[in-house]
Amino acid sequence: MSSMSDVIIIGTVKEVLPSEWNTGDGERPTDDIYELEWYDIYTDVVITVDEYLKNPLPEKEVIVRTLGGEKDIISIDVEDEPSFTPGEKVFLYLKNDTWPRTMDHGPEHFVVTGVSQGKFTLTDDGKATSFGEPLTLDELLETI
Repeated sequence: MSSMSDVIIIGTVKEVLPSEWNTGDGERPTDDIYELEWYDIYTDVVITVDEYLKNPLPEKEVIVRTLGGEKDIISIDVEDEPSFTPGEKVFLYLKNDTWPRTMDHGPEHFVVTGVSQGKFTLTDDGKATSFGEPLTLDELLETI
């Protein structure tokens, strides 16, 4: 996971921003339900960076983009995309967004490497939880 990531961080979820359409103005592109398949809804998440573990940047915050969300009474749920909660402490493997439908929309941002596989929630007892068995933070740091 480390070799596929542009940046690796430990941080805290500051804010989950309102979802947007991947259109020029961020608004619903059409009322025709069959044409909506050519568009995506995405949700940006602001992460306050506590520590850069790979390729440090000068920014104290980064934006992580996930596909899916709810906008204009339309809800799109993308399987395997990570979810975020304000105040959540996270360990993230991140890469630059190369998805043609979202990479040029909105502010500079990253996506989670390997979708949900690249996101770990850090607990107060030193564990890093994801889908499988919990790891210790030290075990996770050894992967870098």
